[in-house]
Amino acid sequence: MTDALAINRVHAEAQESWIPMVAIAFGQMIMSFNVASLPVALSGMVHSFNVPPTTVATGIVAYSMLVAGFVFLGAKLVQRFGALHVFRIAVAVFGLAQVLMTFSPSAMFMITAQALCGAAAAVIVPSLVALIAENYRGRQQATAVGTLGSARAAAGVAAFLIGGILGTYIGWRPVFGLLIVVSVIVLLLSLRLKPDK
Repeated sequence: MTDALAINRVHAEAQESWIPMVAIAFGQMIMSFNVASLPVALSGMVHSFNVPPTTVATGIVAYSMLVAGFVFLGAKLVQRFGALHVFRIAVAVFGLAQVLMTFSPSAMFMITAQALCGAAAAVIVPSLVALIAENYRGRQQATAVGTLGSARAAAGVAAFLIGGILGTYIGWRPVFGLLIVVSVIVLLLSLRLKPDK
C-alpha cells in the first residue's frame, strides 16, 4: 500500500511540464551571460568609446554593486507583489537595458545600462527560487534547483565563446543584442509559468 502511494506520488510529480523551467533557466542565463560578457567585450568598448579600460570597468562595478545592494529589496518585492509579476517586469527592464547597452553612444550610457541590468538582476534572483517552488514539487523541484545552478555555469561558458567569436569578427554590440532577443523569449515563455497563489 505504501509502495503504491509512493509510486503514485512520483508519477504525479513527473506530470509537470519542463517548459516553465526553460523560462526560469533562461532568466538565470541572461544575467550570467551579461556579466560574463563584460570582461570579454572590454577591449572593444574601450576602442568604441575611446576611454580608458577603468571607465568601461565601471560598468562591471555598477552591475555588481546594484545586485549586491538591492537583492534583499528584490526579495521583498517578490514577497509583496508575487514572483511571476515581479519576474516579468524585471526581465522587461533587463531587456530594455540591453537595448540601451547595444546602442550605447558613449561609456556613460553603457554604465547606465549596466546599472539598470544590476537593478533588474537584484529582483530576478529571488524570483527564480520562488518560481521554482511555485511550479515544481518533490524530485522535480530538486532537479529544477540543480538546473538553475547549471544554467549559470553554462551561460558563463557561452559568454566567453560567443562573446569571443562575435567580438573578434563582428564587434561587441551583437553580444548584448542577443540578450534582447533572449529577454523577449523569456517573457513569452513566462506565460507558461503558474500564477502566484
